[in-house]
Parts: sequence; C-alpha cells; structure tokens
Amino acid sequence: MERYSLLVLGAGSAGLYGALKAAELGARVALVEGADLGGTCPNRGCLPTKHLVTAAERYYYGQLRSFRGVKPRRSRLNFTALMSEKNAVVQYAREEKERMVSDHPNITLIRGRGRLISGEAVDVNGTVLSAEKILLATGSSPILPPIPGLAERGPLNSDRVQSLTRRPQRLIVIGGGEIGLEYGQLFLHLGTEVVLLEKEDRILPREEPEISAALRRYLEEEGMEIHTGVEPEQVESLPNRRGHRVTARKGMERVAFESPALFVAIGRRPNTDSLGWEKIGLKRTENDGIETTPYFQTSIPTLFAAGDIRGHRRMLASIADREGELAAENALTGSRHTMEYLGIAYAILTSPQVASVGLKEAEARAAGHAVKQVDLSLPEELPKATADRGWVKLVVEEGSHRILGVHLLAAKAAEAIHEAIFIVKSKLTVEEVCRTVHVYPTVAEAILRAAEAYPMVV
Repeated sequence: MERYSLLVLGAGSAGLYGALKAAELGARVALVEGADLGGTCPNRGCLPTKHLVTAAERYYYGQLRSFRGVKPRRSRLNFTALMSEKNAVVQYAREEKERMVSDHPNITLIRGRGRLISGEAVDVNGTVLSAEKILLATGSSPILPPIPGLAERGPLNSDRVQSLTRRPQRLIVIGGGEIGLEYGQLFLHLGTEVVLLEKEDRILPREEPEISAALRRYLEEEGMEIHTGVEPEQVESLPNRRGHRVTARKGMERVAFESPALFVAIGRRPNTDSLGWEKIGLKRTENDGIETTPYFQTSIPTLFAAGDIRGHRRMLASIADREGELAAENALTGSRHTMEYLGIAYAILTSPQVASVGLKEAEARAAGHAVKQVDLSLPEELPKATADRGWVKLVVEEGSHRILGVHLLAAKAAEAIHEAIFIVKSKLTVEEVCRTVHVYPTVAEAILRAAEAYPMVV
C-alpha cells in the first residue's frame, strides 16, 4: 500500500491549489481526480461563462444605437463557431492546469474516483491509497429540484449547456439567482426568447433590494419575461415533441409556460454522496457539506476539507483556491490558519454587472449594527459614456461612519469593486474615502460620490 504525506480528493480549485501548496512545503502528494483538472470554474463555470457573456454583449449591444452619430452594425451569429471558440479557451485553461501539476515532481496525479475507507485510507478504482492526512475537495454540482417530470425532460444546467450546439429559439429558466440571470440574459442577447421563473418575490433575492429591482427593470426593457413568486410544480412533454410545459403555482393560481428548452439554475450542492462519509462517521452540515472547524479540520482529525464541499452560502473559485492552500498547510504543519470571509468580493456577470463586498443592510442590522444607507442612481451621478444604467449602495455604521458594505450595479462593476475590498477590510470611514481622489469619469468614482452624499442622509 502506497503512503503519502497528503492525499487530495478532487483537483478543482481547492484541491489543485491545496496540492500545489503541499508540494511547495516538500510533501509527497497524491492528487485524485476522475474528470478534468481545474473543476467547475475553468471547465463549466466562470471562464466559459465570461467568454459567452462577453460575446453575447458585443453581438447584442453592437446592434443598438447608443450614441448620436454612431450607426449600429448588423451582426451575424454563428452559434456553433462561438461554442467552438469557447471550447478552445476552456481546453487551453485545462492544459495549463495539467502543466501546473506535471511540473511538480512531488505530486502524483491519480485518475479515478476516491472513496473513504478510514481517516487515512482511500479506495481509488479498487486500489487502496493511504496518507498521513487527507484533504477533501470534491467541489459541488448543480441542484436538480424534485419537480415531478423535470428529470425525465433532461433540462439544461450550467454543466450541460457547455455542450450545446444549437441556440434554442425559446428558453424557460427556472431560478432567478446568479446563474439563471447570467445565462438567461446571455441567450436573450443572442436572440432567444427567455422566460424566467423565480419562486421568491424578487430576482437575486440575496442581493440588495434596490439592485434587484433596478436589474429587473433593465432585463425587462431588453425583452426578458420575468415571473417572481412562482413555484414550478410539474413538467411534462408537449405533443409531437414540441417542447415542455411547466405548470407552476403563483399565489392561489396555477399558471403554465411552454418552451422547447429548459434551463435549471436553483443553486449548487456539495459533492459528498459518493465520498463514503457515512461509513467512517464524518459529520456533515445541514446543506450536505462537510462540517469543519475554522481551521478546515473535520470531525475526524486526519481529514481536512476545503472549497465548495464545505457547503458555503456562496461558492466561489476564489474562496476555494485560498481555502485549499490554508487547509493543506494546516494539515501538514499543524498551523491554525483561518480565512476572513467578510472582505471577499464577488460579481455577477449580467449587464450591467452586479458586484458586492461586505455586509448587506439587513445583515448589518441583524449583526447589531445601527446603520444608514446611501443609494445613488448612476445615470444621475456619472456621464452617459461612463454609466447609462446602474446603482451604488453603501452600508455605513452610524457613529463611527465606517463603511460596512459596498454594493454596485454597473458596467464593469466587477473591476470597480476591488477598491471597495480595501475599504471594507481596512475599516475605512466615509470621510476617509471622501479624501481620496478618483479618476474622472469612471464607474469606481460612484463609490466616492456615494460617500460624499452620506452627510445628506444622516
């Protein structure tokens, strides 16, 4: 039986960076993966999504007249060629991940699926491997809700859509969160009729209400049909293979929607079902994640976990990368590194983009902070060339004037939010932000404008 210093199950973001960190520390590492290296982000997540979203935006907005004197161009869409280019981008990233592993002589890549036998042993395709410590990093997968008839229809999700070869003429999207909106607007921009169903009373229910409302208005102006407060109850096939009928409950009424294609985007769940956790007594969280201490150690001392498998409320590759490194170092050296999550930003690649860091207003109040909010409409504050749509919101603690959260809806919000990371992590006040000089005119300047407006709401 081969024995390693660290055995890593899963070569996604957390597992890959955990293995690389362990190799840098001189450990002998076994990295077990049954699919493509890199996990969700480069293969089926943020990288291909960003590529397709950017292409769809150029196709759609290039045909609109935004400025006087600029004649819109007529674009042609070759969906097959677009998907082929996306696949090439993904393949390049995948090969880069493989090179990262092959360049380290301390890492042995083992192809297959691992199942826990004990706190120090794993069965991989019938071969037992042992290690002093094991890092669980098997990631997450799209959730398929238990709606009668849905599974039989074989709906699209963020994984399956990657192999699509023909653009659907009409698409029902179940789920109005990040993934549902990104792909819903993407297909809308490519010419697909999109109907979006969300069971909560607003899209992006985890975001600030003002941003959700503004984005909904923009999406509907572009032609997306959005229904909130709608809960699908059944999916069935239409006669003559014409598509699918989704029957849903809206209040006391039953409503129906028809489309040749379905896309399900109600969230993701940790990949723990085939891990063997139950046989060795490993504890899980309420949402099926692996329970850990703040130091990434599980209920079994030799087992550590990092990334989506921990069941994060928001599953991000950027979080998984860092967690993998910290978990590996803790496992091998006995360190007690933890991770600060409050200063981690994220973005949603709609148009305009949503980006956020720190506390939402409701979260701040729930945590006991007395807060004031500053809301500004970007078109009223910035020139048209900088922002013709958008919103900025600051969550400010009363008394100290410390900025607890920054939330943006704007073109290039994913870029502009990085300033806010330092504002939140450094616990800056509105007065300190007001003393900074920003480039004019830019989207990032909206943060300054909101800070300057704070005295008006006190």
